[in-house]
Amino acid sequence: MDPRIYPYSPNRDLYRLLEVHPYAGTDEILAACRRLTRAFHPDTNESPRATQEMQVVNAIRRVLTDPGARAEYDVARQRWIAAASSAPIPRYPRTRGAERPIPQIATPPSAVGRYLRAALVGARAAVSALRVPRCSACRTVVEESDTFCAACGGRLLTSRRAA
Repeated sequence: MDPRIYPYSPNRDLYRLLEVHPYAGTDEILAACRRLTRAFHPDTNESPRATQEMQVVNAIRRVLTDPGARAEYDVARQRWIAAASSAPIPRYPRTRGAERPIPQIATPPSAVGRYLRAALVGARAAVSALRVPRCSACRTVVEESDTFCAACGGRLLTSRRAA
């Protein structure tokens, strides 16, 4: 494997570098790699490190688009996270001729779960937009056009003023 990627460390987390979720699909990963390619390609980026950065982007793409290499990377990542959180690392007995089972990574949230979370975020935003402006110090309701409380002179907690 590429020495720039292994062994795993948080400052070289491939998902963080691509700015994608660890459960992202291949299409999402390829789109993130194309975005980085546009930024680091030596033909468009005149930085002396552009070639090195492009090699790293290509190595990341190779690892995360190959199912076997990605599974190996995810196991190394999960083991590092488990060790960092002082959780016990799963140990498997060594047997001849049989492969050790790969630890299972948590399943991604279902579509229903994602929709419910989005609905909750939308509901919170709607409630936040309907809040009455209040003073942060005395919690007195103040006028929408005021920036400070007339009672104590403190700043407002929320504001519905147009931007």
